[in-house]
Amino acid sequence: MKSLLIDPRMAGVAGDMLLSALLDLTGDQECLPLLSKAVCELTHCTASIKALHTTSMGIGAIKMDIGLKGERFASAEDLARAFKNISNFMEMSPTVIDKGLEVISVLAEAESAVHEGHYHLHEVGSVDTVIDIAGVLWLLDKYEFMDGQISCLPVAVGNGIISMDHGKIPSPAPATLEILCKRAIPIASSTEKFELATPTGVALLACIVDDFIKIYPTSTPLKTGQGAGNAELESSPNIIRIIENISSCENIEQAILLETLIDDASGEILGHALNEMLDAGALDAYITPATGKKNRPAHLVSVLCVPGEEREMSCKLMQQTGSIGVRTRAVDRFMAERKVDKYKVEINDTKYPIRIKISTFDQHLISRKPEFDDLIEISKQTGLSPRIISEEVKRQCFLPIKDSNERD
Repeated sequence: MKSLLIDPRMAGVAGDMLLSALLDLTGDQECLPLLSKAVCELTHCTASIKALHTTSMGIGAIKMDIGLKGERFASAEDLARAFKNISNFMEMSPTVIDKGLEVISVLAEAESAVHEGHYHLHEVGSVDTVIDIAGVLWLLDKYEFMDGQISCLPVAVGNGIISMDHGKIPSPAPATLEILCKRAIPIASSTEKFELATPTGVALLACIVDDFIKIYPTSTPLKTGQGAGNAELESSPNIIRIIENISSCENIEQAILLETLIDDASGEILGHALNEMLDAGALDAYITPATGKKNRPAHLVSVLCVPGEEREMSCKLMQQTGSIGVRTRAVDRFMAERKVDKYKVEINDTKYPIRIKISTFDQHLISRKPEFDDLIEISKQTGLSPRIISEEVKRQCFLPIKDSNERD
């Protein structure tokens, strides 16, 4: 299965940069003529859409050259209608069309929030917004990237002053910042005095990215595409990179490990803290006996959480334990594939439904385990202990399927 890694740490993200990078990655020759024809036939605009080879600080890339003549959209409904017409002309699937409408909805909600309900499209109300969204989604769908994993590194937002309809304001633009906040998209620091992240760019990321990560994942890169922006930056190439890769293991995922050493809390406090961390969404939480300062007996409290949640989880861990410091580091987790099969087990001439959790890793069977809640339910009905019922389930159901009892 194909995977993509988007790297906007250097020069941020814009819709046309994403489109350019995907064109460079795929070498596609069909997208732009089709997109140009769709825009000209289905909107009140004429469009010239080209992909130019360029360099930025010596690095080769593709840059979009879009020439438009026509009206801006007055409402999100007009923007969505134009996108639907163009996407239908380009024969996109209903799923991809819905994804494009989601991007437009994210843009509309951000603009509405910024203006406190008085909606304005401003800079995203042009046909080139539709071109960016339609082109990016068409390429992702055509080359089956939508079926795989799309990950993204932190987004550089820049420190420049932006000239907008509102006047001059600091980067990032209000709508961009609203999307970044609402979707919890991590940002990267940048000294560039320029707007590096646009509303359309971050709205696309918000809707197409499956996982925002902080470091390169364990993987094998296959090829890369570079998409260039129009401005010349002071210290960095104005380029976004997209890398097609294959995971070194399909069963691996990233997590953040939080650790703190506690030598002044009771067992009741620490036990409650673990429950609170798990209730808050921790992937795992556990305590290890340790030795602290001045050779005091202590406890090492460890919490595993999803990348992007480490700050919030560290704060909660401090509140629950009284710790004044939490260490963090990124770790990889190998995960067994899990599925649940439904069987029926016969006890005293009565058949009872039972779910069995089956775990495999790299096509090797790891475990088969009856669902304990089902064992409890059968125990209530039969008067037998869950332990005895579990033994009977294993005897009857842990056979080759062709020899096992009736399945649902």
